[in-house]
Amino acid sequence: MAENEEDYLHQCLERNICPVCQQPITKKFGTGQFKDGVFCSLNCHTEWNKALLIRHHQDKAQKSKSDE
Repeated sequence: MAENEEDYLHQCLERNICPVCQQPITKKFGTGQFKDGVFCSLNCHTEWNKALLIRHHQDKAQKSKSDE
């Protein structure tokens, strides 16, 4: 078992499986940086980064409100 998220992502990449759904990766999705993980679909990439994406959206919405 991996000790942290980065180790887990690396292990999944070595095994060529998606860290979210555990399916084999035939087409790679991600940021292009292996430390961020490699996923089998855009859906899995989004699911893995859900909290981060929500926070970015909230930050942009807050900034937009403060600019008004």
